Amino acid sequence: MTYKPAREIKPKHYGYRGKEPFFKNGSMVHWDSFLERNFIRLADFDPNVEELYHQPVCIHYMTGGKQLRYYPDFKMILNNNQTVIVEVKPEAFLNHPKNLIKYEVGKKYCEERGWLYQVYTEIEINPSYLQWNLSLLRHLGTQDFNDKDSDYILEQLQKKTESAMIHLRKDCHLIDEQVFYSNLYNLIYLQEIKVDLVKEKLNDYSILRMVL
Repeated sequence: MTYKPAREIKPKHYGYRGKEPFFKNGSMVHWDSFLERNFIRLADFDPNVEELYHQPVCIHYMTGGKQLRYYPDFKMILNNNQTVIVEVKPEAFLNHPKNLIKYEVGKKYCEERGWLYQVYTEIEINPSYLQWNLSLLRHLGTQDFNDKDSDYILEQLQKKTESAMIHLRKDCHLIDEQVFYSNLYNLIYLQEIKVDLVKEKLNDYSILRMVL
């Protein structure tokens, strides 16, 4: 079944608009701002999120005697089958009166359907170096890799439980550098190897840990 957004995606005459790959199901998800684009990357990295759709519903509501329409930014389907409607909003506009009304409308709409309603700002979406690291992982960690090389890297890391990236590279001397990094970044992106992606940019001295 082909998914269609609640309204037609038209060219934008100001700001930015584009599509971002959602690797989990191979779809392209529309975004209307860089903050929305970054949310797509965050949702794709979240192991609890299975599906993501842009502007999924149109909610009609009344305010000030006027009939208005509200198009929330995203709908997420979680791996427990929970549906979440998401509004992405810059922190500077979070508490604007018009937006506060939309939040209440969105919450009521979701409550009637047994869904959840959540608002995300750059505080949750762009903490420190997270998006920089996700951009790197999405670029390099989704290229050529194979199970044999990935298993080899995991075996070497398991011997120490944790290791700086540069030391793990030395332990994995049987594979070449490009193969090592492409497979390592894939393992990090799939969260089979744990590393702090918030406090610093990934580098040779980042501490890698096995996922228990």
